[in-house]
Amino acid sequence: MYLCYVDDSGSDNIRTLTGLMVPAAGWSDAMHCWLDGRRAVETEWGVAKNTELHAVKLVKGRGRFCVTEEQDELFQKPSRIAAHEMLLKRLARCENVAVTTVACRTSVLPDVYTCFVEHLEEWAAAKDTHVMVVLDGNPGPADTDGLTAEDASEAWRHAVRNAAPYRGVHRGLPLASRRVLEDPVMQDSAHSQLIQAADMVAYAAYHHLACSDPTLWPRLKPIGPMSRSYRRLKPRWLGDPAAEGIVWRDAPGGP
Repeated sequence: MYLCYVDDSGSDNIRTLTGLMVPAAGWSDAMHCWLDGRRAVETEWGVAKNTELHAVKLVKGRGRFCVTEEQDELFQKPSRIAAHEMLLKRLARCENVAVTTVACRTSVLPDVYTCFVEHLEEWAAAKDTHVMVVLDGNPGPADTDGLTAEDASEAWRHAVRNAAPYRGVHRGLPLASRRVLEDPVMQDSAHSQLIQAADMVAYAAYHHLACSDPTLWPRLKPIGPMSRSYRRLKPRWLGDPAAEGIVWRDAPGGP
């Protein structure tokens, strides 16, 4: 049984979804390796391990991450890229982690998700295992004490509505043979270390693809060190090493 923590990247008409695959029995090992990286970043730059990390903001130098203003003034773009690399280096050491990315030529994220789940189904069937997906998204309000009944109800409706396309992909699978179990678990990245880890990998995979083929996203200036960070994960790439952990799929209704 595997848990798959998923986040997206890409832009325009090419989008990607990256999954961090963790066997249930190795979950604590994966978390230990990731938190080891978080502690190293905290020691080096003062980024507390419970601070939410978002790859775009981190790498592009947006927002504040450090405990003190003085630390944050020193934590500029070169250091932030180094922090990203440090995190992926620690993750690459974990034998209980595999990474996989599905890329599609579409801007419609639920269509990419359909391809991603198909990919997981094929992989899990070949491995004779099952997968539960934990997806970056709004799970609904954790505490409704400060909300009126009407606002709380609307917040829940909004969360359910946003999750509907992804839930529908799961429920469309054949019940007797499906390998991806249950509905996707929607989890706010602010409260999930491993979804944040998936986000770091997803952004690195995006820049790795762009470095490999600049025509994919002509307006993007790919960041070379992001590609290098992604290549550190080579021992953890799922599937054929020649594919570098990345699978291209035709989106539903696409060419």
